[in-house]
Amino acid sequence: YTEELESEVSKRTDELRLANDRLERLAITDGMTGLLNRRAFYEEELPRRISRLERSGQTAAMFYVDMDNFKRVNDVHGHQAGDDAILFLRDLLINFSRPGDLIARLGGDEFAMWLDGIDEATSARRAGQLIEESKSMVSMSGDDDHPLGISVGVAFFDPKSGEQLDQLLARADAAMYSVKKRSKGGFEMAPPPGATLEMPE
Repeated sequence: YTEELESEVSKRTDELRLANDRLERLAITDGMTGLLNRRAFYEEELPRRISRLERSGQTAAMFYVDMDNFKRVNDVHGHQAGDDAILFLRDLLINFSRPGDLIARLGGDEFAMWLDGIDEATSARRAGQLIEESKSMVSMSGDDDHPLGISVGVAFFDPKSGEQLDQLLARADAAMYSVKKRSKGGFEMAPPPGATLEMPE
């Protein structure tokens, strides 16, 4: 009887551990894509990464990635097609990333990537490569007049600048918005901290 009881207790303990592991994953991941969610990305992972960079002196880059004409996909082809487009972009970002890079879905059709140990010139080159790779998304467009693609804002981070996380995020967001306003389907490097981004009319 004692062995049966111990076996049952062990089984229940394992089940609880698995349930806890699942809850922890759910707390930090986006349900559809399995990527980090907004809260885990901003509140847990980024502060940890930035703290590490401040010790090492290495630089990094924040990529804000937003789909162009995504709503048209949903309107014309339905929400399943929209979900397929989101998963397509997720796969594209995963294939584009290096081991150790962070990828998050911030919500809707908005994603973010954090690339450690990268210089400014390489950041720009990588952003250009990402735009080229994203051109394959056009086959999923709602219609020919509204091609599906991405706009990317890139903010280069140097720990020596003393820039706060919210300022870095605001620079990446403003650069991405500038692309949206200008033409869509491209990338923009954010000006350094303290500089003003020229917003298109």
